[in-house]
Amino acid sequence: MTFHKVAMSSPAACMALHRGRKKLRARVTTLLATPDTGFAQGFPGMVAAVEAGFRHEEALLELLGDACMPPRRADHAIILSALHRTASRVESGDLRQGRQVVDALRHVLALPWPFIGPASLPRHTAAAARPIPR
Repeated sequence: MTFHKVAMSSPAACMALHRGRKKLRARVTTLLATPDTGFAQGFPGMVAAVEAGFRHEEALLELLGDACMPPRRADHAIILSALHRTASRVESGDLRQGRQVVDALRHVLALPWPFIGPASLPRHTAAAARPIPR
């Protein structure tokens, strides 16, 4: 696991990072508790919320002068790739796969921040992010 350190120069920005992660975790947890019909309908909105949350996180990290932005963006890209790849499966009725990826995301978002790196992703999330063979 790679540990990234942030120069914590702005307490307000750090609190905003924490609140953003907490809000995303709550949204993901709520989606997991939703019955199948609601899960399928709520999945695209959750993906959009994660995208917006990551954009906000990256803006705050730039404000803080985070020297590890490329690895962080790569981490976000892996997660978003898994979510987008899974979205088409959820649309076609594979809710089991969708729930597995969302549950993995819940665990990733619960990791102590900012200690997040590619090696911390659960195996089935990383597998979902692999390119589809042609």
